[in-house]
Amino acid sequence: MAIIIVRPLDDVIKRFGNQLGAVGSAKAHKALARAVNRVTNTVHGRVIKAIRKQSDIPTAIVRRQVKKRLASTAEGSVIEGVVWATGSPISLKYFRPRQIKAGTKAKYGGKWHLHKSAFMGPRPGTVSKKLGGNVFVRTSGNRFPIEKLFGPSVPEELVRGESERIFRETVADMLPARVAHELSQMLKV
Repeated sequence: MAIIIVRPLDDVIKRFGNQLGAVGSAKAHKALARAVNRVTNTVHGRVIKAIRKQSDIPTAIVRRQVKKRLASTAEGSVIEGVVWATGSPISLKYFRPRQIKAGTKAKYGGKWHLHKSAFMGPRPGTVSKKLGGNVFVRTSGNRFPIEKLFGPSVPEELVRGESERIFRETVADMLPARVAHELSQMLKV
């Protein structure tokens, strides 16, 4: 499982300290929680798109494995939004595998990867129904045993590359603006 956490940074609290004091403790907590929740929702959506783009994992699988928990607006609770991913490596059958003479190729991470001696059926161009579209490789010189092959996993992709950059940029750009917005709404008369 991989986890990313959104929480108000010290410089944000320091920057808006006077306004937070003016609205009072309960309203300040509520404003910070609302800002964190808005940023968490945005990060959740953008990270799903980034994982899909960087790894070629189907969107339905990414959406099923990436989850979020929003901050509570109740006073005294911890102000943090959490985005996390669960799951194990995904079968190569979801990465458009093609059996060729040299083995099987599958596209993930933006490029085609060749798995030598891997197979999906008795010969190139045919897929065995018994194997369910999965990609296998023999583990010995004999006919059996065979081993199923896997591609990347969603938790690995959550904390690296484009998705990590998107998370950091979104929080850095959006959190101060959202805190300012929430406080301005509460300070209106």
